[in-house]
Amino acid sequence: MEYARWRRTNGSMQMQFRRSLSEPANIGAISAWLRMGEQLAEKADTPHYDEARLRAKLAEIRALTQLPQQEFEPQLKRLLQEAGVTLVLVPAIPGTHVSGVARWLNPHGPLIQLSLYGESNDRFWFTLFHELAHILLHSKEKKSVFLDDPSKADTSSKEEQQANAWARDFLIPAEQAQQLAALGKNKTEIRNFAKKTGIHPGIVVGRLQHEKLIAITWMNDLKDGFQFLKTS
Repeated sequence: MEYARWRRTNGSMQMQFRRSLSEPANIGAISAWLRMGEQLAEKADTPHYDEARLRAKLAEIRALTQLPQQEFEPQLKRLLQEAGVTLVLVPAIPGTHVSGVARWLNPHGPLIQLSLYGESNDRFWFTLFHELAHILLHSKEKKSVFLDDPSKADTSSKEEQQANAWARDFLIPAEQAQQLAALGKNKTEIRNFAKKTGIHPGIVVGRLQHEKLIAITWMNDLKDGFQFLKTS
């Protein structure tokens, strides 16, 4: 889609970008990727958004992090749909360099679109909860499109900082996070901490790497890889 057409179609939206400067994005690729998500969302029979219902389901959604993708994916989509949130998984198009987007297709219909960019479960779950934070915290900004790569991005905007903090603290609450430094490089300790906290150990590894408590190349075998299932 040429830039002029993009502006006509989405000119009223305030784009919220977070992306590595080493990975410039193509506006045409982004618009095509967003449209693919819209087309999938149009096929979903999703009720009107219910914030109270979504908040009531958050703990159950968080518990799904412990399951393999083929088990949690249909449950995740169902739980979100019951709260009025449509979730679609759309492969990244070359030139987009995005992990996910949160936006409102209409006043009653939020959409979360994920690309599986990075193909690891720590990135997937952080991105999902980051986008959920935008829906929960920034629902008054229904003309905004929060287009994110949470792992590599500039966090200068207040909205992005809020979404990052909410996702970080929901996955590993601050009280438990105080124990992270003591885990060191011990895989058994990491697994035990993850089990006690109720999340997948790969998420703990991702947090340790992000906090620079371990090298980015360490313990990636504790993470699960993701792929697009036939039902995605």
